[in-house]
Amino acid sequence: MSITVDTATSVSIRVSSPAFRATFTPRVASSGAQLAAVERTPRLTSDHASAAKAALAESILDAEDALTSVHRSWFAPAQRPSAPAPERIDESTIRTRHAEAAVRGVPWFDMANRRRAAKVAQRRALTDIGAARRAAEERVQAEEHRIDQWWSALCANDPRTVTEYVNGVFAADRGSRATALGTHGACVEVAVVVSGEHVLPAEEVRLAADGSLTIRRASVAHRARLYRQHVAAVVVATARRALAASPGADSVKVHALRATCSGPWDDLNLLAVAELTRDDILRADFAMDAVSLLERFGRGVRLGAEGVDSPVMIPLALDTVPGLAERLEEVCAVRHRASA
Repeated sequence: MSITVDTATSVSIRVSSPAFRATFTPRVASSGAQLAAVERTPRLTSDHASAAKAALAESILDAEDALTSVHRSWFAPAQRPSAPAPERIDESTIRTRHAEAAVRGVPWFDMANRRRAAKVAQRRALTDIGAARRAAEERVQAEEHRIDQWWSALCANDPRTVTEYVNGVFAADRGSRATALGTHGACVEVAVVVSGEHVLPAEEVRLAADGSLTIRRASVAHRARLYRQHVAAVVVATARRALAASPGADSVKVHALRATCSGPWDDLNLLAVAELTRDDILRADFAMDAVSLLERFGRGVRLGAEGVDSPVMIPLALDTVPGLAERLEEVCAVRHRASA
């Protein structure tokens, strides 16, 4: 199936829906991410509202926190795997096989020949057991050699090795909608699809001037600010995930996209671009909100403006990242063919 890129509006990348799903559809698996502990003061007290109203307010605020705290996720760094131990040799079966073969055809009453046959069977069994052990050890050594070469390539930021491994990490991460686009020197480039405005809470919590608690339909402005924080948080979390998986990379450049289904096609809009280095991540204060963190520690940060009539951010122009549309086209085409 051919895949086209529509740049007529300068903000939309159009790919076929099957290709989009093959590239960005999240897989279901266990996640290695953990949220870093961030001290937070209680948001509500019994003075604000009744218990039921306070519980509803807490659930709304918790949903907002879940969306805007994604950047605080921690990911275990990649470690060199070890080859499995040599498989156990079933010596008993080998001895029995040789013992039965040695006395086959020898009468049970011919004790002298049966004793000689037993000794021959023992020598042959020991020979086979030794050969089986050596073969098992050689397989382990061969696997260790393969792992050494792979690990060296990963640490050297070999483009193919890094891209395949990072994509494997994304595939194993529950709900991940990211894919590696390749490497450029010591930088890994990643594209991630951010969920749409449907993930935002429909209501917002406010405290009135008299201190009373109010829960009302969330304003467009509130949802827009919340969505922008969520986009920034996803960018940071994706960079942390990719850096953890690529020990040879110095930085990760993340392209945050939003997908809109148009029949057999998906229109991808560019919402944010940012590059984070490993040093940036180490120095960053993750108690900060995601937008502030990106603006302080990110490189080449571009965030779409908050929507005026909708929480959806105003997309960035495609030429913000020259060649992005072509790279997405190529990646989607390859992944679609592989999954067909």
